[in-house]
Amino acid sequence: MTLHFTPVWFIAVPLLLAFLAPLWVRWRLLMPVLFSAQVALFALALSWIPAVRIAPILETIVIAPPLGIHLHLDAIALLLVALFSFAGAIITAFIWLDNGAAHLRERPAFILILLLIAGSNGMVLTGDIFNLYVFIEIVGVSAYALAAIRRDKTALEAGLKYLIVGSVAAIFILFAIVLLYLQTGQLNIAALAQAFSNMPAQMQLLIGLLMLIGLGIKAELFPFNFWVPDIYRGSDPEITALYSGVLVKAFLFVLFHLTFILLADPTVARNWLMALGAITMIVAELVALRQNDLRRMLAYSSLGQVGLITLALAFASEATTAGALFHMINHTFIKVLLFLLAALMLRQYASLKLTDVHGLSRTMPLAAGLFVLGALAVLGLPPLSGFISKLWILKGFSDVQTFWPVALILTAALIEAGYYFRWIRAFYAAPTDAASMAKMEGEKVLNYAPLLVIAGVLIVLGVAPFLLEDWLQQAAQALLGREALLNAVLGVQP
Repeated sequence: MTLHFTPVWFIAVPLLLAFLAPLWVRWRLLMPVLFSAQVALFALALSWIPAVRIAPILETIVIAPPLGIHLHLDAIALLLVALFSFAGAIITAFIWLDNGAAHLRERPAFILILLLIAGSNGMVLTGDIFNLYVFIEIVGVSAYALAAIRRDKTALEAGLKYLIVGSVAAIFILFAIVLLYLQTGQLNIAALAQAFSNMPAQMQLLIGLLMLIGLGIKAELFPFNFWVPDIYRGSDPEITALYSGVLVKAFLFVLFHLTFILLADPTVARNWLMALGAITMIVAELVALRQNDLRRMLAYSSLGQVGLITLALAFASEATTAGALFHMINHTFIKVLLFLLAALMLRQYASLKLTDVHGLSRTMPLAAGLFVLGALAVLGLPPLSGFISKLWILKGFSDVQTFWPVALILTAALIEAGYYFRWIRAFYAAPTDAASMAKMEGEKVLNYAPLLVIAGVLIVLGVAPFLLEDWLQQAAQALLGREALLNAVLGVQP
């Protein structure tokens, strides 16, 4: 019997493994299975690159017409699925090897992480807007529970806040989907795109605003991101790495995928999204400059990078889109590295406030060195990959004589340098009385193995960006290619 691989595997495999969790508990295989699943999905994604380069892979599972599951695996979807699997493998390996955070190696966390990965994969693969909402709810429930999984006061507070804010966002998205269905009678996203232009202008505006608010909250855009620092501060850093590295990227894709496919002329939406991206970037960087808690600083830094990615994607040129997708990859690697370093620091320091981590390099020299590398990658300094992705974005704007985003991005980079070097200086300063209370335990190099992998990737992609250049260009074309997608799904030109 020949084994037939389809895009549904990226969703079905994590769901099946989560369903079989009692079996893995009995055999004491929770962490090996969780890690192996991510590695296997990453390998499967890589194996499909040649096929997807030729043409998108479509999969339709009819339940009862018009209900069904339509999956669309093109270059951008494959890129994100591979990214999510790689990030999931790194975070899982860290949890497995680390001696702390025992609650993250138990069955509830195992199930929730798999559900979050499955839902994120489903969000970028689905071609049906109802199933998109189902996957949004799957990742939402998983994320809310993971925020509170430590079950202390701060974690429970973070989980409750996330639940409230996420539920509000889901309501806005659901209302938009209901209006789309009532107006068109369609659930397939490609069919909705054909019918959307025939809807009354006021209804298009209402649906657009509902989607913007709902997905803007989920994608952490200003002014809808007020909740993010509290959630990132209260959750385990390992879980925060999943949020920043995987979940936000999935929602950014959904936001721009729907914008580019539903709107035949997305000029107005592009202007709004560019403005939101620019404001998000500058406001987040300025607020990060004042933070004295490492996790809150990293949260605002993450918001700043989300703003940069949004600004570049919204411009909708092939050059800036390819650069933004590359920066999305880099941001995932960098923030996973930095949040996992924060987890290690919490093992030895009761607090990650600036005054409490003075002299950290003396007790954790490897952690301090990797933090410096991650900070330099965020700032976009060579020879790290963050330099190349920012350069692509800046060049994309410059090539079309649009210089105000260039000025904003460079200004944001200067602000970033101010607060990242502030923390680096503290790490390498003489310890204060509070910092001297840190546990004097030797660093276990094995715990750093996943982080060293990320560091290696940041260097390799900085030195040899051509390894991803063709794939990123094809992914950018897939994201922007409304006509090609409608023709592939419906067999018609719009």
